[in-house]
Amino acid sequence: MRIAGITLMLTALLAASAAAPTAADRGSLSLTPGVRIPIDLRGNHIYFRGRVDDSDSLWMVLDSGASSNCIDEGVARALGLSTTPLEHARGAGGRVEAGLVRDATVRLPGATLAGVPITTLPLEPFKRQTGRPMEAILGHPLMERCVVRIDYLGRTLELLPAKGFEYKGNGIVLPLTFEHRLPYVTARLTLPGREPFDGRFVIDLGSSQALILSPTFVKQEKVLDAIPKTIEARGRGVGGQVPSRLGRVARLEIGGIGFDRPITALPVSEENRVSAQGTTGNIGGEFLRRFTVTFDYPRKRMILEPNARLGDPFEADMSGIGPRMGPDGSGTLEVEWIQPVSPAAEAGVRANDLIEQIDGRPALEVGVPGLREMFRREGATHRLQIRRGDERLEVALTTRRMI
Repeated sequence: MRIAGITLMLTALLAASAAAPTAADRGSLSLTPGVRIPIDLRGNHIYFRGRVDDSDSLWMVLDSGASSNCIDEGVARALGLSTTPLEHARGAGGRVEAGLVRDATVRLPGATLAGVPITTLPLEPFKRQTGRPMEAILGHPLMERCVVRIDYLGRTLELLPAKGFEYKGNGIVLPLTFEHRLPYVTARLTLPGREPFDGRFVIDLGSSQALILSPTFVKQEKVLDAIPKTIEARGRGVGGQVPSRLGRVARLEIGGIGFDRPITALPVSEENRVSAQGTTGNIGGEFLRRFTVTFDYPRKRMILEPNARLGDPFEADMSGIGPRMGPDGSGTLEVEWIQPVSPAAEAGVRANDLIEQIDGRPALEVGVPGLREMFRREGATHRLQIRRGDERLEVALTTRRMI
């Protein structure tokens, strides 16, 4: 079994593959037509509220890169769910212990998914990356039973009955193929100085990145030799850390639409898996948010309708700070690590510094996603109030584009 979850530098990524052993025909989904579920986007993750069995409201994430539904192991214990240990799960960062709840009911506004298994995983670490608990993940077992429509601009999620669904819009209709219960499309990738290449990419709602290339592809094609400048990236996910580089490929084309110089993550270890063996990589939320996206798994297709964000530039961090939530009760954001040769390093910011204020605002009010967004804007000077041991410092940091 492989269930991957990774957090890449400055973005959270959950890329899951290969489900727990389940029967495809188990369980049932009942829908109330016309219900739109409000969603909250944090680092391009699609959050909404729902319940598992008789739980209180939980924060859930929709993830096309998840081949099974998952619940945080601590939440499962608190709910008293009967769990069978699994031999192991493989995350993007390595192997991790997991369990299986063989029969669970997931309740969302207007939808009930009953009688399906749910995998238990240690999801608590992701809270420090986003500032919000990720208590459950809904993936293939939900998406295979309906048509899923995500309106990124309108901040709504719609679940439509698959039977009788007809698409009559003008969007781009892309065929899907499936490996390990995950959806793949064909897209055209151009590396700097090279000819375009048609590859297969998993479509991963759980990835905050625009594009991640498979470490095997990176190695075989000598991708790091082709990209003129990269910066260090650090990640953590299910199973451990995920070392990467960030750079820009020349172009990505999908469905006849081209995107120039998208930010691309390049994992450096072949132990870190982001897509199926022999495929090119992973297309995630930073790309998908430029569309209203419809997944029609029953008909093996995905529909992309461009929205007002289609022309947004692709940017990476311009500060050099890798932030996360500070220790519980500290009221701070913590500097997990510092990018070498960066504005933060030059301003004297250090790893383990605790940020109390940003431009006069409490750090927790800004939050981790807000800070990351702030630091993707070039040429802005920000004043950080930092606690370092018993010292309090004020640091001025001016952002600049590093790739």
